[in-house]
Parts: sequence; structure tokens; C-alpha cells
Amino acid sequence: MGHVFNEEQQDKAAFICSNPIARLSELYRSEVENLAIIWCYYSGKIEGNSYTYVETETLLKDGITSPKKYEDAEMLINLHNTFTAELEYIKEGNSRGINENTLYRMHQSISAGLNEESEYLRTRPVCGNSMKYTPTRGLHQIREKLDEILYQQEQYANPLERAVYLHCNITKLQPFTGKNKHTPRMIESIVLMNADIIPVYSLRETDILNYKKGLIFFCETGEYSLYADYFLNRQIERIKEIEE
Repeated sequence: MGHVFNEEQQDKAAFICSNPIARLSELYRSEVENLAIIWCYYSGKIEGNSYTYVETETLLKDGITSPKKYEDAEMLINLHNTFTAELEYIKEGNSRGINENTLYRMHQSISAGLNEESEYLRTRPVCGNSMKYTPTRGLHQIREKLDEILYQQEQYANPLERAVYLHCNITKLQPFTGKNKHTPRMIESIVLMNADIIPVYSLRETDILNYKKGLIFFCETGEYSLYADYFLNRQIERIKEIEE
């Protein structure tokens, strides 16, 4: 297997890994709390969650719900509970390996109370939505491909490459009946946090659009380039925004 990143992207990754502004351990506690809220808004917004950022913040800080869909509030709460639990575990000096049990645990936590079949791989086909590809069908094929993905991740010593590899490939596989994008985003973030790197997040609509474009491009072509550009550029932009 070759690199996920091209030569230019590898240089960007090296810049991020060496920059103290990218380090999770450098955040104050209040910044960590805000990071969790922004990340949950970002992940929810990508999937069409109707809560605004202010509504998300009010829900997660004060427990005040907006008069919108119950499922939207429950989804944000699940994301927040899962993200903060992983964040605290890692900040205590523990490392969270990515294996099949990790994937099940993340999916179950994110899906709690939302009537998802969260303990099992899917046994029926799912729709690729707007993507022009058909996700792997058949339980045996799904399990075989998932084993391959989890095995192949070990070839990527660079945590940024590993994060992108896992995120893109698990999303493309869609191993569950639902939450097949929230779960890989959580996995991506855990890989980064394990390496003391702040996870990717954004409040901007253009970034969410670029995220979707990059992921769809990978699912349809198998090419990481567009998503990797978004992933790396978003991190570098955040660093430069703070520096300025």
C-alpha cells in the first residue's frame, strides 16, 4: 500500500504534527469544553442536524432543548457524551487503540436511544445516498473488508494519514445500518487525540461542503486527495487563525 498523502500533503502533515498550536494538551480546560461543543455541532451539521450553534451550545451546556426534532437533540447529546468520554480518557494519559471493539463501542454510544441496530454489522444493503457507488453487500464481505481496513491501518505511522485512511474507508464501507458517518468521524478524532492533535472541526458552511465533496470523491473514486486537502488545510487554517 502507498501513502494516503502525496508529497505536498506529507509536508503539510509534518507542519501540523510539529506545531504546538495543534496540540490537544496545550488547551485550557475551558477550551477543551468548547472544543467538544464545536465538534458536536460540526459532526451534527454535516448530517443535517437542525440545531444552530447557539442552540447546540445551550443544549450541551445548560440542558435547554430547542423546539425542534427530538432526534436532533438526542443525537447531539450522544455525540457530546461519546466525544467527552474519549477525550477525558485520552487526556488522562491513556491510548485508545482502534479495533473492531472500538468501532462497535463508538457506534453503540452514538446510537443510544435512537432505535439503531448498534451492536451488529448490517445484514442488508444500504443506500449510498447521493454517492454514485454501491456500498459492500453481504455480512461476510462487510466483515472481511472491515478486518482488512483495521489491519491495513497499522501501515500508517503518521497519525494524520491513519486518521484519514480509517475515516474514508469505514465511511465507504458503511458497516452499520445507520450512523455510518458519525462513527468514522469519531474514530478519526480518536486517532488524532491519541497523537495529542486537536481534532478537525469547523463552524463554516464552506468547510462542511468541502468535507462532503472530499468524502464523496473518495467513495466514488478511491482517491484520498480531495478529502486529504480539506482535512489538512482546515488544520493549517486553524493554526494560522490563532497565530494571527
